[in-house]
Amino acid sequence: MNPPRKRDPVILEVPEIAALADAIQPPRLKALVLLSAWCGVRWGEVSELRRKDVGDDCQVLYVGRGVTRRDGVYRVDTPKSGKGRTVVIPPHIRVELRTHLATHVDEGAESLLFPAAKGGHMNDRVFSREYFAKALKAIGREGIRVHDLRHFAGTQTARVGNLVETMGRLGHSTVKASLIYQQVVSGRDAAVAEALSALATGDTLTN
Repeated sequence: MNPPRKRDPVILEVPEIAALADAIQPPRLKALVLLSAWCGVRWGEVSELRRKDVGDDCQVLYVGRGVTRRDGVYRVDTPKSGKGRTVVIPPHIRVELRTHLATHVDEGAESLLFPAAKGGHMNDRVFSREYFAKALKAIGREGIRVHDLRHFAGTQTARVGNLVETMGRLGHSTVKASLIYQQVVSGRDAAVAEALSALATGDTLTN
């Protein structure tokens, strides 16, 4: 039996994600917010991303590793699911990612996309306290966790994809994790109801 959640996720709206990305400082962290929100990468995954993990013209992202920090030591291993995945980057954030690579990332294939200010992996607590919290305050949405960006990714994916697609995109190893997002998407049930009415009335669906 799974333990109850200590806290329900807070799902930002699409315009709020854009505002958050614009508000975060320094600008080198904007792409981190966008990738976390639109590609569903976990903190340990996004903080380990390197130049070599971004495909040609920023079309795909390979998520093959994750980093954890224990007693001040960073350890790189496979992602939480135990295996890597390839995520297609939504076209509307590719320009921002290309700009990020050209402006903020060293040329080497092993260069981290989002290193700490002094190099190496970024500390999640420092990011949350020094950067993320201030950006949230700037847009009037305090009290949101970095992991809530992944919940945003899950609900948005569930709006346009099926269960299997959601599992693959977010790297879920069990159906239950992705099924939660399918259940919380408010628009899906309305779409199902409309489809049922179309069957009842003999209308032909165009989508």
